[in-house]
Amino acid sequence: MGSFAVKSILVSTLLAAASALSPVVAAAQTPPACAGHYEVIRTDTVKPGQMAAFRKAVMDQQAWYKNHGLKDRILIGTVLEPGSGFSATSAITIHTDMAAAASPPHDHDPAWDAFVAEYKASSDVVATYVVCVAEAK
Repeated sequence: MGSFAVKSILVSTLLAAASALSPVVAAAQTPPACAGHYEVIRTDTVKPGQMAAFRKAVMDQQAWYKNHGLKDRILIGTVLEPGSGFSATSAITIHTDMAAAASPPHDHDPAWDAFVAEYKASSDVVATYVVCVAEAK
């Protein structure tokens, strides 16, 4: 399978995943060539007192990929608010290392539905970006 075909499958999978977690989804269904690799970056407003539940959703999403034999990683970033420390209501997630996601997408199962429900109960998506990450040359 050619590089563009693999990337097309990958981004289609990413767009489907992004749509499951966010009302904001990239409009393009056929991705342009990417000189690096695709990542999904999402900003969330965490509901008051729900940061632990949000972190659990991230860990459960990570576990879902691992349990399905995929090498995807879900990273969480807490936002530093100058002069006051880390925000209790703002977070960023980065879905990275998605080369394995180029395989046919898996059907959603109860574990998938559970982490999606955890995200929805603990946070609201502000924005979702599907980005091509590459070294600046």
